[in-house]
Amino acid sequence: MKKLVQVVGVVLCMAAMARAASVDDLTTQLKDKDAETRRAAARGLADAGADAKPAVPALIDALKDKDVFVRRFSAQALGNIGPDAKEATPSLAAILKDGKDKKEVQAAAADALGKFGPGGVDALVAVVKDGKRDADIRSKAIAAIGAIGADAKPAVPALIDALKDKDVRTDAATALGAIGPAAKDAVDALQEAVSDKKKVKKDKPFKQAVNDALKKINAK
Repeated sequence: MKKLVQVVGVVLCMAAMARAASVDDLTTQLKDKDAETRRAAARGLADAGADAKPAVPALIDALKDKDVFVRRFSAQALGNIGPDAKEATPSLAAILKDGKDKKEVQAAAADALGKFGPGGVDALVAVVKDGKRDADIRSKAIAAIGAIGADAKPAVPALIDALKDKDVRTDAATALGAIGPAAKDAVDALQEAVSDKKKVKKDKPFKQAVNDALKKINAK
């Protein structure tokens, strides 16, 4: 039994070393002259998840790569690393604030911020409040806020306003539910949003999202 444990330990150690070596190689490839190589490296780091933590500085730099796929996969990689990559928050927030990058890059940036915790709330709220932004990107930002959970309480006022927007109101209700009891200030707005039965009769997903949100917010 002891020998088996030792063998398992050696195997796990070797696996860890292999992952580290792989991350180092991918980080180096992230700066290759060939776009396809950089794309593959960024995607590989995204697949590596938390193990890609050592690559965070390189991934932040890659957010400015001229290739859209490199930027997208780099944002995804940072999100998959999670809170350990929160130093990327300003760079990801800049992508959303600028709003000039491709939709898929902005969506990946929003998703990543949602995995970092409360530090990305302000950047996400700014997108939600901008009615001129693409509805899909605003929906992504709202979903990211919901992923943060109770720590996204500062976003509640913006989500309440979003309940009036047909393009994102269902997402807003879902996010408020995800925030839970911390979103208690939204109860009246949620109830009012479905008070006119004629208006919401044809929008069953919204009505269901509101009802689910109220249950989660009022849960004890």
